[in-house]
Amino acid sequence: MATDLRFNRNGAPILFAIGLVVMLFILYRVHWSRETVRISEVLSASIILAERGGRRIVEIRKMTDAEIGRLSKGRTNEGKDEFVTLGDKESHEIIVSGFQSLWPNLPIQSEESDLTTMKVEPISSELHTEISEMLRGRDDPVPMDDLTVWIDPLDATQEYTEGGNDPDLLMYVTVMVCIAVKGRPIAGVIYQPYQQIKGLRTEGITKWAWVGHGVSESLEVEHLKAEQGKTANIRIISSRSHSGDVKQVADKAFPNKNVEHMVAAGSGYKVLQVMENRADLYLHTTAIKKWDICAGNAILNAGGGKMTTRKGVEIDYSFKGSEKNPDGLVVALDTNFDDYLSRLRIK
Repeated sequence: MATDLRFNRNGAPILFAIGLVVMLFILYRVHWSRETVRISEVLSASIILAERGGRRIVEIRKMTDAEIGRLSKGRTNEGKDEFVTLGDKESHEIIVSGFQSLWPNLPIQSEESDLTTMKVEPISSELHTEISEMLRGRDDPVPMDDLTVWIDPLDATQEYTEGGNDPDLLMYVTVMVCIAVKGRPIAGVIYQPYQQIKGLRTEGITKWAWVGHGVSESLEVEHLKAEQGKTANIRIISSRSHSGDVKQVADKAFPNKNVEHMVAAGSGYKVLQVMENRADLYLHTTAIKKWDICAGNAILNAGGGKMTTRKGVEIDYSFKGSEKNPDGLVVALDTNFDDYLSRLRIK
């Protein structure tokens, strides 16, 4: 009995010490040893990979329609087919494999899912020149598991498949990459592989932005000079293939305005029309996937615009959240956003 008491008196401190060491080790593994990455590095890679994916999309579009393929991967709530092509698949492969070659544990959400055995060129981790110039020392490492990278390897797939017969539809095609931190979109890339200037085709144009740092030189922020909301006209842009009841909703919300309805494909394209002051409002009244809108949302946040659901709720782009936003979109520049949302809000 004496031996047992002696063991308890001497052993308790030892057990406590062992428990403390184990607890500190667990805390270290969970908190202090979390893998980190700099947003500047992920954004630089996003630009390179979006451009690579876009260039491959252009090459594939030179094939026959049969070689490109056009398969329905499901239907939207409105009964519309959602198509996938060789362009979608190979752009996805290039972008995802590129990210994984640098950061195997990077949380990624892509419109496509499967990786094939396609051989992908390695990617450099060097910073994009324009990003380096805007850093000004503000580039602290971020825990990897706080990030989600949302990828739309080919936005406006339907128009891409129709582009063989009507090349003008290809201007709607974009490749988009978005970086969200704790669910908030803070950097976005929209690559336009087809660009028209006075009827001439040029090489693709990349437009990107980083909240708190700035926007790319290619992003035409003419809206900063424009006076908004002082005319009787409002230009509303909506989806070419998923329009829902936009026209009825808009006409009812703006009874004293001359409403000009514009239709276009691709969410990325429509956000850029608002950002660059070619449309006043981008309105969407049906469900939409988050990879379609995350990059545009980040660019708006960085460049003087806003995007919320029609309930006025900011969209959460966390990795474990739903991939779908069911409550539509209101997208406009800061100047008029609150007025537009008050007219279009739903419960």
